[in-house]
Amino acid sequence: MPETEPSKARRQLLIAGVVFLVLLAAAGWKAVDSTREMERLASAAVPLVAAPPAPPRQPDAEPLVFGKLLLHKSPPQAPALDLPTVDGGRFDLASAKGQVVFVNFWATWCPPCRTEMPSMVKLGQELAARHPGKFKMVAVSVDESAELVKQFFKSPDQGGRLPARVTVALDAEAKRTVRPWYCTGRGACAPDDVKFPESYIVDKSGRIAAYVIGDMDWSEPAARELLERLIGG
Repeated sequence: MPETEPSKARRQLLIAGVVFLVLLAAAGWKAVDSTREMERLASAAVPLVAAPPAPPRQPDAEPLVFGKLLLHKSPPQAPALDLPTVDGGRFDLASAKGQVVFVNFWATWCPPCRTEMPSMVKLGQELAARHPGKFKMVAVSVDESAELVKQFFKSPDQGGRLPARVTVALDAEAKRTVRPWYCTGRGACAPDDVKFPESYIVDKSGRIAAYVIGDMDWSEPAARELLERLIGG
């Protein structure tokens, strides 16, 4: 019996509905598969993310604080130090073997450096006079020229001239010695770790026995006692 128009329309509508449901189900499975694939890729990518860099190694010493004399429990060997001096000479740490050497890194434009310099120079001069050939103080400026350093010491608050019995050396723009000393002395190896002033005390065997981050009042008895003990030991 020939199919009537209403029956034909219903059949076509039913077929269209079935097709729609099939397509909807397929789309749903595809979305689930896509989500699973994204999760898989995300999970797989996690191990490839670089871990943040470890903080610089701190030395085996007292807790890191500013303006205090910190002692090394296992003193590291001091790096090389061979620099011109502002008076036209040269200082080589190797030539001071057997002496206690006080090494200070500073700059004329550094306010804390200016603050600590008088008491530091006074201590250095007194110890050098008291222990000739056994103690040396070296103030390493990171200024651009020796002339800037000379002008600094000409000011009344800095004695009016280059200090006697204190070696003033020049590492222009901190290009040669500063970072090796900071990195070895207290593990300050990151690019922004180099700040001024900073001081290191090298014992007779050439090892860094103690250090100070920042400025301090060098008239404090503890500083003299430590240096006298190292010189006499």
